[in-house]
Amino acid sequence: MVMNRITDVWVDESAVFAKTADGRIASYPFSLWPKLMRATREQQKDFFLSYSGIHWPQIDEDLSFAGMFAYCGVEDAREEEFVYE
Repeated sequence: MVMNRITDVWVDESAVFAKTADGRIASYPFSLWPKLMRATREQQKDFFLSYSGIHWPQIDEDLSFAGMFAYCGVEDAREEEFVYE
């Protein structure tokens, strides 16, 4: 299994992004996630990183890094491990 270290996570007005140590970037549009789409800008920016994903406490939403990279077409992303250290 390939280990990918997440080094940065950020949001803009329409999506959440994650960057790996080797420079790959993936994103999820908020429109895929009703809670994130309806959230205020403040709520969208209020997240913390867990070992394998992102959590928004104000709206109780969780997204995995592996799912995000698979959605963006990273080959075999579901077989890789994406972690924030």
